[in-house]
Amino acid sequence: MSDQLEPELERVAQMLAHAGPLPDAPATLRERALAIPEGGATAVADDEIVPAARRTWRRPRPLALGGLAAAVAAIVIVPAIVLTGGGGGNGVQSVDLVPRAFAPQGGGAARVVAHGDRSTISLTVWKMPSAGAGRTYEAWLGRTGDRRPLGTFSTDASGKATITFQVTSKEYGHYRWLWVTSEPTGGSQQPSGKTALWGPLT
Repeated sequence: MSDQLEPELERVAQMLAHAGPLPDAPATLRERALAIPEGGATAVADDEIVPAARRTWRRPRPLALGGLAAAVAAIVIVPAIVLTGGGGGNGVQSVDLVPRAFAPQGGGAARVVAHGDRSTISLTVWKMPSAGAGRTYEAWLGRTGDRRPLGTFSTDASGKATITFQVTSKEYGHYRWLWVTSEPTGGSQQPSGKTALWGPLT
């Protein structure tokens, strides 16, 4: 120990020896100390002790589904016409034909394949009634003020038939409707009012 510190420490020891007994701690301090739970405490007011806040773990909220709901709400009925294909003007078009007054229980569909400057129309019909005595079915392309006969056909006993027609791709592109009518045997140059099936091309 340093010679300079020893006299000073001796003086402090003598002062403590003559200081007398230490005062008792206030009763409130003892109560406060006993009220502190294990783990520590946080003082809020002079006479209030509350336990330290424990860490809480919050589960992450799930992602909002608003975007998905909007996407579902945006879904619409698939159109009757689907056009697909690659380059070079080739493509495939599907057309659904809906029944009209002459064939209320009937149905039909066409598949149009463009290959180069030609388009092949494959038409299938089903549940068609008889075209009538001395009559036949005829398929047409049409637009406002213009009707183009594709050809005539007959159905089997169940009212079903599949036929194929050929047109130029340029000519086909000018028309907007495809439909089937009942016509006199041999066909007509203008469709009658006995419409069996009808469908839009665009």
